[in-house]
Amino acid sequence: MAAIRVGRPERVPPHVPSLRRRLLTRLLVPLGALAVGLGVGGSALIHGFVQSTHDRLLAGSTLAIAERLAVGDDDGEVTVDLPAVAFGMLESQARDNIYYNVAHEGGVITGYLDLPLPDIQAMPANVTVFRDASYHGHPVRVAAQVRRLYGVPQPVLVQVAETTAGRRALEVDLLLWLTLLEVALVGGSGMLVWGAVGRGLAPLKRLRRVIDARSARGVTGGGLALVPLPLAVVPAEVLPLVVAINGLLARLDQSIGTMRRFTADASHQLRTPLAVLRTHLALLRRYGTDSAEGRAALDDVEGAVKRLERLLVQLLALARADEDSPAIPAAVEVTDLIQVAMEVAAEQVPAALAQDVEVRFEGPEDGSALRVAGNAVLVGELLGNLLDNAIRYNRPGGTVTVRVGEGLGDGPVMEVEDDGPGIPEAERGRVFERFYRLDRPGDPPRTGSGLGLAIVRALADRLGASVRLDTGSGGRGLKVTVTLRAAENAAASEALTADGDRG
Repeated sequence: MAAIRVGRPERVPPHVPSLRRRLLTRLLVPLGALAVGLGVGGSALIHGFVQSTHDRLLAGSTLAIAERLAVGDDDGEVTVDLPAVAFGMLESQARDNIYYNVAHEGGVITGYLDLPLPDIQAMPANVTVFRDASYHGHPVRVAAQVRRLYGVPQPVLVQVAETTAGRRALEVDLLLWLTLLEVALVGGSGMLVWGAVGRGLAPLKRLRRVIDARSARGVTGGGLALVPLPLAVVPAEVLPLVVAINGLLARLDQSIGTMRRFTADASHQLRTPLAVLRTHLALLRRYGTDSAEGRAALDDVEGAVKRLERLLVQLLALARADEDSPAIPAAVEVTDLIQVAMEVAAEQVPAALAQDVEVRFEGPEDGSALRVAGNAVLVGELLGNLLDNAIRYNRPGGTVTVRVGEGLGDGPVMEVEDDGPGIPEAERGRVFERFYRLDRPGDPPRTGSGLGLAIVRALADRLGASVRLDTGSGGRGLKVTVTLRAAENAAASEALTADGDRG
C-alpha cells in the first residue's frame, strides 16, 4: 500500500494555463471581431451620412441658381441672376473650392467654361442629379439640374461642383472617433471581464485556503483531515468537481482507515507466533535438542512457523483482494468455473487427508463448461479459502462437498458444504470481519487467524459476487453459497456502462 506524504506544496510551474486568461481570450477575440465588423459597417455609414449631408447643401445651391433663371422679353435669351446665398451655404472650415456654370444649347451662359458637361438629353427635368468627376486634377462632387423654360425650346443646365477635401476630412475625423470608442469599449470590457472573472473565482481561492489550512493541521496534528469540503460557497459550474473530490476524500479516508485497522490487527496477530518462537528458542538454548523439553520446543517452533507462514499468506491474499488496481482484471475475463473448482479441490486433497476429511466434487454430468465473469486466480483463491476453512474446522472423519452449477437465474453458483460444528446463526454476520474467530467451549484448538472468510468477502466484492451462509443439508455443519456473474450478463452490463460513458 502506498504511503501518503504531506509536506510543503509543490511549486507551480511557470507556464500553467490560466483560466482567467483563457476566459479573457475567449471573450475578447469575438468582441474584437465584432468591433472590426462594426468599424467596417460604421465607415460605410459615416461615408453615406457625410455624402448625403453635403449633397443636400450642393443640391440647395443648384436649386437656388436654377430658380433665378429667366428669359428676356425682347430677345428670348436666357439670363440668370446669381444669388449670394447659393454659394454662401457651401462655405465650410475646409475651404473647399466651388465651381459652377449655366449652359444652354451647348454653350456656357455664365460660370466656368471648362467644367465638364453631362448628356443633357438623358437627364430628367427639374431633378437634381449627382456625379463624381475630376476638375483641374482634383476630385469634385457635381450637382446638376435641367430646367425647361417657357419660350425656350432647348433645356437649360445648371451645375455646381465642390471639391471633396472637406468631406474626406470629416469622414476621417468621424472614423477616428469611432475607432477610439471601439478601442475603449474592447479595453474596458477586458478590464471588466478580468475583474469579474477574478471575483467569480474568489470561491475557489477560499476553497484552496480551506484545503491548505486543513493540510497544515494534518501535518502538525499527525493526520490528514479528510472530511468533505464545504459546498455552500462553491459555484454551480465547479460543484461537480468538488463533489468528485469529496468522493475521492471519502474513499481515501476509508482506505486509510482500512490500512490502519489492517496494520493494527496484523501486528497484533503476528505478535503471538513471534512470542512463541522467542520462548521456545530460549528453551532450546537452555535444554538443547536432545532432551524431551528441547524436542517439544522444536515441535512448537515448527507449529508457530507454520501458523506464521499461513498468516502471512492470508495477509498477502487479503491485501491483493482489497487493492482496487487494474493489474488483475476481476470481472473482465471469462473463466470456466468447473475447471477452476476441480483444480482447487484437487490441490486441497492432501490437506484434507492429513485432517482425516473427505473431499467430494459435484458438477454437471455432461462435462460442459460453466462460464463466469472473473479472473481465474481470484475465483481460485476464493474457493481455496472456503475449502481451507471447511477442512480445518471440520471434525475427524467428516466430509467437505464442492458443488458447481447453474443458479436460479442470478448466475452460476459455487457451494462448499461441510458437516462440522458449523457457525451459529447469530455469529454469521461477524465471521466476515477480519481476525474475528469463534471461541466456543469444547471446540478443538484453532490454528487459524480469522482471515479466511474476510478474504472470501473481499474477493467476492472484487468479482461482483454474493456470499450466503446457511446450515448444512443434514441439519449440521455449514454451507457457503457463492453466486457469481454469468459471462453473458457481465458483457451486457459492461456494454451498457460503456454506452453510458460515451453518452
